[in-house]
Amino acid sequence: MYLSGQPSPSTAELLSRMQYLTQQLLKDFDANEASVTLEGIDDLYDYFDRDKLFIVQDGMLHLSKNGQTLASFEEGDLVGVSHSFHMQVPILRTDEYVELVPIDRDDFLRHIYSDKRRQHFWSHYLICQNALLLNYLSDQARQEVKPTAGFQNFSAGEVIIKQGDVGDHVYTIISGEADVFVDNVKVGILSEDEVFGAMAAFTREPRTASVIAANHCTVMAVPQDDFVVLIEAQPKAAVNLIENLARRITIMNQQLIELSGQGHPRE
Repeated sequence: MYLSGQPSPSTAELLSRMQYLTQQLLKDFDANEASVTLEGIDDLYDYFDRDKLFIVQDGMLHLSKNGQTLASFEEGDLVGVSHSFHMQVPILRTDEYVELVPIDRDDFLRHIYSDKRRQHFWSHYLICQNALLLNYLSDQARQEVKPTAGFQNFSAGEVIIKQGDVGDHVYTIISGEADVFVDNVKVGILSEDEVFGAMAAFTREPRTASVIAANHCTVMAVPQDDFVVLIEAQPKAAVNLIENLARRITIMNQQLIELSGQGHPRE
């Protein structure tokens, strides 16, 4: 199964777990119906009864809602579990060729409940499916509803700003620490009260570094226009910004001196 967007590590782990559980559930199951091939269908259940499940034999089947693909199923995936119980769920469709093996829902359930180990796998499958949905919703909310201003919380390893992105906010670390990377090389550390992201916000040029949370940290994001107003109203904020920039320039100069010394050792 593939989900739209970039899955988080926890979501990717659940997807792998779902694949394993599906294999265990289908082990020794006698799918006695012949496979069917379809191409360019808008809703799978326009062609089949709702008591059918399917194993994807070849090609891909897509779970869609309002024209948007939410997930895609590939070879070996079991599809239609929720549909077969007449739940109000997104449709299953495909634009291209797909080969499916139909499964009678009741035959599949008898196969599961005839063996205690399969019952165990079935319970895990349903719980894992629910956890996958919650993680996916969390991933989407993080990507789509991330606040544009105000206080933001980041866990260790999360990207606060990314090198190459256009900068339109200035950030201040309220608590915690963050690491600064240039071309994947760590070049500095930001701690409480430090301001970052100002240069790109003012120049409208791509950000020259990435900032990644080193531990749980809270930052305050201020839009560039609002930051200008803040600087005009609070000269101390401008002084703090200049001090921060001067400190970083000093550190970068020291790093250049050290690198130069390494490249040209004294005789």
